[in-house]
Amino acid sequence: PGETCLAFFTAKNNSSRVITGISTYNVTPYEAGAYFNKIQCFCFDEQTLNPGEELDMPVFFYIDPEFVYDPDLIRRKSHEVQLHYTFYDTDIQHSRFQQASKDISAFFRGERMSPPDFTIPSGDDIETVNDEVYKTTSRKGYEKDFVVPGVTVVCHVTGFLPDDEDKIFWSTKGGNPFSYKAGVGTVIDGWDEGVDGMSEGEISKIYMSSKKGYGKIGNRSWNIPAHTKHCF
Repeated sequence: PGETCLAFFTAKNNSSRVITGISTYNVTPYEAGAYFNKIQCFCFDEQTLNPGEELDMPVFFYIDPEFVYDPDLIRRKSHEVQLHYTFYDTDIQHSRFQQASKDISAFFRGERMSPPDFTIPSGDDIETVNDEVYKTTSRKGYEKDFVVPGVTVVCHVTGFLPDDEDKIFWSTKGGNPFSYKAGVGTVIDGWDEGVDGMSEGEISKIYMSSKKGYGKIGNRSWNIPAHTKHCF
């Protein structure tokens, strides 16, 4: 518990048509779900498989160390966590009412049904990465060991919603640093693009649009709604 892990699920399209779908997950035992945290997952986006195509789909996750202290799990003597996915066909031809149903449900839950505007502010401290990502730097690095695609990055991270900076959804503060391989899709695009070029010792805030973050799916593990801007 506490270590980041990369796992792959294999999906194969056995039909004679192109299938586009989205995956939903569940964790067993049920009590362990509160400690399971996905950092990046194929289930955040729709996946398309051609007829006969087989695809290995990655999920990058960690289990909160508090998992081992949960009284319900201790009583059940449960030491294993199982992750399951169900792949749903979202092809309009076969699920033409699905999106309408999702939009209606989102409306009654008070959630966004379309991405919010993303505006990059002006200022000497603003570094524009691209149209969907910008960053501010509070401490310059040591001008060595720069992040480039393929290197292993070890860092401390705090994630929050920029419209409500008190709403922190993830932090490694006081715990083990987070490590991942840059530029290979193990983290969301906005993170990869914002961290690219940072040097050892640098402290920055990386702001991104929902398109570069968790998009129209959101992140259920961290209670991030769909179409939400966020920052690391």
